[in-house]
Amino acid sequence: MKENDYDALIAGTGPAGLTAALYGQRMGLRTVVFGDLPGGSTYMIENLANFPGLMPETSGTQFGTMTFQQVSQEGAHFTMSLVESLQVTNGDGGRRRFMVRDAAGKEYTAPAAIIATGRTPKQLAVGNAQMRGVHFCSICDGPLYRGKEAVLAVVGGGNPAAQHALTLARIAREVFLVCRSANPGMDDAHKRQLAGQPNVTLMTGTEVVGLQGKDLLEALVVKTVDGGTKDIPVEGMFQAIGWNPNTGFLDMAVDATAEGYLKTDASLMTSCPGLFAAGDVRETDMWQVLTSCADGARAAKHVVDYLADS
Repeated sequence: MKENDYDALIAGTGPAGLTAALYGQRMGLRTVVFGDLPGGSTYMIENLANFPGLMPETSGTQFGTMTFQQVSQEGAHFTMSLVESLQVTNGDGGRRRFMVRDAAGKEYTAPAAIIATGRTPKQLAVGNAQMRGVHFCSICDGPLYRGKEAVLAVVGGGNPAAQHALTLARIAREVFLVCRSANPGMDDAHKRQLAGQPNVTLMTGTEVVGLQGKDLLEALVVKTVDGGTKDIPVEGMFQAIGWNPNTGFLDMAVDATAEGYLKTDASLMTSCPGLFAAGDVRETDMWQVLTSCADGARAAKHVVDYLADS
């Protein structure tokens, strides 16, 4: 077998990618995994309270580290570099093969590939969004405000926004949870937790339309239910307004939704034969660590079946 030639290329070191490598290795595949952060975006999760079998205090960082170590022990090869491009090539005998060029400039080939690159947070479409004081991760950047009696804001209405607010409530003097919708999409468990936090104010039907400050955030400009605007002085803002799937490296046509999520069939194969997708990057009705792990296991199983039939 040629150097850097594998049975399956796996793009992504989040729950889906790591689980795909774990199951792939255990089913006899030689896998190479691309990504520079074990666990992917799970580092943003303070407690994996809804993952069966884990203690409630298990953090996303701990989960990612433990899973990475487990997969490494099974023999998967980690490049610790991101995918720059993924394309289809013709191998020996004209057989379809996939080729990855990573950020280090190295090339890897395989007859099958799994896309498990997840998604990245969307950013508010307002001016000055790059200034200091604007964040995405409360676990990473929240401690910057510890001991400062800070007033902070979280923008969003889903479970991630609620979790950010709960995390920041232990650090800040006051937290504003600003939700554009009149009916936040978070689940009832998060609503109950927020109701028990006296320093968290939920502002529904309120949209952030601007930011005040030059180099450092000073206030949010919001549009209220009555159509008027007002300023909310804050020292920091954490965004949780949605996600964009990470597929920009694909050098091939693959069917996707209007939002860019990869479409898959029942075997998690995309419209490109031999190319599978797992986890948050694909079209699904639930974006969770648990469902991403399940996707990764299933994708690996279907890769084995695909290679056996090829």
